[in-house]
Amino acid sequence: MMKRIFLPILALISLYLYFPIFCFVKEVTVEGNKLVPKDEIIKTSELVGKILAIHNKEDSTKRILNIKLIKNISFKQINLTKIKIVVEEKKIIMSAKIGNVTGYIDQDSIFLRNIEEYIDESYPILSLESEDKIKDGVFLLNLLVKKGALETKEISEIVFDEILGVTIFTTQGVEIYLGEDKFEKKISNLIIILKDSKTKQMNESYIDVSNINKGVVNYNL
Repeated sequence: MMKRIFLPILALISLYLYFPIFCFVKEVTVEGNKLVPKDEIIKTSELVGKILAIHNKEDSTKRILNIKLIKNISFKQINLTKIKIVVEEKKIIMSAKIGNVTGYIDQDSIFLRNIEEYIDESYPILSLESEDKIKDGVFLLNLLVKKGALETKEISEIVFDEILGVTIFTTQGVEIYLGEDKFEKKISNLIIILKDSKTKQMNESYIDVSNINKGVVNYNL
């Protein structure tokens, strides 16, 4: 009698140890999501009422990763009937207008379209004529913030023009002209100008740092 009871229990323990997840799923929870609703993740997983093990774990993973804002996922077994899906979402850092096409850009410089339903906040706009300049736009945004020239919330738009180069528009209505290349030096010069304006308690309307040896500033009267 004891042997009959012991063998099924031993089999279940062996399955549990061999497969990190072996579960008849009755309940699913989600962790790590901020933009994608948990109900969408659970529904997309198609796990409730099914056995989750090595044979179908990959299929469920692929389905969830088809959600455009999901970067990585993992499964954690809570008990024999409950699974937790741990997700890592892509981090959106900019909205984008590339030619006539709009979308968003994540921290890996990937252009994402048709995700408006998930977005509930504003981002700096990156305006480009082609996708070739996306990495340059992300680099410039990170440079501005890292060096302390501007905070993300102070940047309204970064425009890349094939002829004129780069122009930044702030949420305070200041136009900052960078031109082309040597952005690190130009951002350093911009910081000097902004600090000087703050000391003088004057508000800029236009700043030109396209020439690394000379800056031009117009102030609001």
